[in-house]
Amino acid sequence: MTDKIITAMKKHRLLLVFLVAALVKQILVINVPICASPGTPCDDELMRDWAFSIAGMDWLGDFNVYTFLKEPGFAIFLGVCYRLHIPYIFAVTLCYSAACMIFSTALRNIFSSGKYVLLVYLFLLFHPVSYCSSVLQKVYRNGLGVILTLCIFGGLLHMYFSLRGEKAWRLFFWSAFTGLSLGYLWITKGDTAWLLPFTGVICLVMLGILLVKCRNLRNLPRYLCLALPFLGVLLCIKGVDFLHTQRYGISSLEYYATVMDEISHIRQEGANEKIPLTRKKLKELYQVSPTLASVQEYLEKEMDEHNAYDTNPTDGEVEAGWLGWTLVRAFYDAGMYEDSETADTFFRNLHEDLAASFADGRLERVEESAVQKYYMDTPAHRRELIGRTLQTLNYMISYRRTHVSMSAREVPDSEECIWAFERVTGNTHAHLKAKHDYAIAGWILFPDYDGQKMSVYIEDEKGNRYKRIRFKSSEDVYESLKSTGRDWKSARKCRFHTGWDVEDSTENTVWYLGLYEKDQADGAKVGERKARIQIGKDGFIGEGTVEFDGALDVYNSQKDRERVENAAVMPVQRLNLIRVFYRATGKVMFWFGILAYAVLTIVVLRGLRRKTYEYVNPWLIVTGMSLSVLVLAFGIAYVDLTQCPAIKTHYLSSGYPLIISAELISLCKCAELLAVHLQRVRELLAQYRMARSL
Repeated sequence: MTDKIITAMKKHRLLLVFLVAALVKQILVINVPICASPGTPCDDELMRDWAFSIAGMDWLGDFNVYTFLKEPGFAIFLGVCYRLHIPYIFAVTLCYSAACMIFSTALRNIFSSGKYVLLVYLFLLFHPVSYCSSVLQKVYRNGLGVILTLCIFGGLLHMYFSLRGEKAWRLFFWSAFTGLSLGYLWITKGDTAWLLPFTGVICLVMLGILLVKCRNLRNLPRYLCLALPFLGVLLCIKGVDFLHTQRYGISSLEYYATVMDEISHIRQEGANEKIPLTRKKLKELYQVSPTLASVQEYLEKEMDEHNAYDTNPTDGEVEAGWLGWTLVRAFYDAGMYEDSETADTFFRNLHEDLAASFADGRLERVEESAVQKYYMDTPAHRRELIGRTLQTLNYMISYRRTHVSMSAREVPDSEECIWAFERVTGNTHAHLKAKHDYAIAGWILFPDYDGQKMSVYIEDEKGNRYKRIRFKSSEDVYESLKSTGRDWKSARKCRFHTGWDVEDSTENTVWYLGLYEKDQADGAKVGERKARIQIGKDGFIGEGTVEFDGALDVYNSQKDRERVENAAVMPVQRLNLIRVFYRATGKVMFWFGILAYAVLTIVVLRGLRRKTYEYVNPWLIVTGMSLSVLVLAFGIAYVDLTQCPAIKTHYLSSGYPLIISAELISLCKCAELLAVHLQRVRELLAQYRMARSL
């Protein structure tokens, strides 16, 4: 039995090393805090709220301005983690390790030794982009995007190398896996088109191989497998459309994209690449579009507000990167997003107004050629685009802003927002120092005592009272309960937000809300306690048969925070120490990788002359990944020049693992080539010595 175990371990030693390294990575991220982002209603907060709705089996919740504007893939992932009680950072790290394994094992087909595969795997596994503040710690789609990118490239490579294998099920499995990965990424991030060239080219290459080598009906299933990556995209898109239709009656706002395109392509004076709609032209639009004029008040207000957000907050204009959000926020404030039918009708009417104005000459549309659209119409634009693309690549290889963080962005009155992030992720946020040792916020009602004069106090488990709760107006709670038939007077004033300090001796107590009857003599003294509700981190817990209704929106303990932050110091320091190695070697590896790729290219060309193809596959893989990164860098540079600052780690996150993989494959193949030549030299020397000895 022992011999069999040892034999199995030797056979699968590479997999065992993979698993041990992945376990080390999981240990390293223990106690790493999240970096919640209050004040992000169209990004982090949106995904968080959608995750709660998905976990509650309510799709994306009530219809609003963002319902059809963002992809729900990350919210689905986050909602599943929340429903299964799997901490977000644990889940993302585990999935990233699995994606690294999938990608790295596909490279066994191009390397002569498993040590090269292991080297690629380790460099990918501990790459700073997998744990930095803007990817792992940020509760947004960037971490999932990196995982799915590795899955797509790994799946395509597995497809390629199993194309002509004896077991057709392997090809089907990897085709289906790649299709689902590509489709899921498509409904997770909108900027996924940069992966299609590599996907399409490798599928065409596989089709060519099949046409040359496997032209018979028996191999028809292999041909069909080549369509699965693209069918996966269609399946995921149609799945989201189906869920949208079931929840909101429509799958999208039919004229939304058309209206946004029309508004941003009106000929005007003073326009430039970053200002598609000037304030002056906007005032003219009010005259030609009664539909737009009906929201003028709200639109002018939002234009003033969003002007302060862009790169030139003093010019009074709104840049392209913020214009779309400005418009939809104004339409929302004006009540045009009351429901999906109202919004769809509004955009249809606005389109008809603009179309009529274009038709009768009151407005003139600017038509763009392909070179104009992609900022390549003049020599100056081309130089700027190339320069910004190179700047983007330099940003990536220098590993700027890829550190792990313990800092927190200070946003007033953000406790409720941050606590919601903590609940959905199962991870703790690194808070700034709070004003009090403990703080809670939420609402509470006691139906049995509705309309009576009662007082609520914070008290410990011994019954010692610490602070009386002061309730605030809560019309939202009243209206919500009234709609369900519970017309309670006390619901009009049941919200609270309070904090209190304690002595060290009461640090480990359980905290309660105590409901007390007021003394009837003056209404101020405390009378008999009528109910007691435990304050738990997951909400309120009643004692006995007391009837209550409420929700706990915030529960903060400064002492718990200090313990959490103290526990996070070491893992953050260790991960940042690993990042120092990547930052120190990033540019050096890049230029050595370029040199190795040049050598590999020469070897491939010489091999083609001699009709040997040993190095063709690794060269094609490196070329494909490098071109994909260039397309990504080009797209980011274009957005940075024409819309908003975009050269940032979270926008570029998916490109980091491809760059380092291309570098390592080139370097490792050159190392293999060098080892072969050294072996030949040693053999020649051995033959020479043997000849001399004879």
